[in-house]
Amino acid sequence: MSGYTLISFGYRYGLPAEADLVFDTRGLPNPFYVPELREKTGLDAEVRSYVFSVPESEAYLSAILEVLRLRLVLFEQWNSPLRHPLTVAVGCTGGRHRSVSMTVRLAEALQAQGVPVTVFHRDVARTQDA
Repeated sequence: MSGYTLISFGYRYGLPAEADLVFDTRGLPNPFYVPELREKTGLDAEVRSYVFSVPESEAYLSAILEVLRLRLVLFEQWNSPLRHPLTVAVGCTGGRHRSVSMTVRLAEALQAQGVPVTVFHRDVARTQDA
């Protein structure tokens, strides 16, 4: 079974060139504007809780999972099983909060379905600025 490479990134640093699909999380709640969350990242549970505190975040996660499910079916139907995993990029402004939160949740959901996943948080370690 083919799997996914998931990359979180910040739009301010450019799109990952290797991305096959890109999802934008800039419309989700932004922890950057919450002082106690600003220095944390989407790798921290409290940041993920904040990002997913509105029903639209869960709905977006579900929609992305459905797109990926359908894409995986097509990928396996029309491509060699030896082909590289599909690369999915998830972006937000700086690549530290929303994109990381969504990528972590996507990885958890896909792994729970038995789909192989590799995760890379490209910009999570960059310093913050406005």
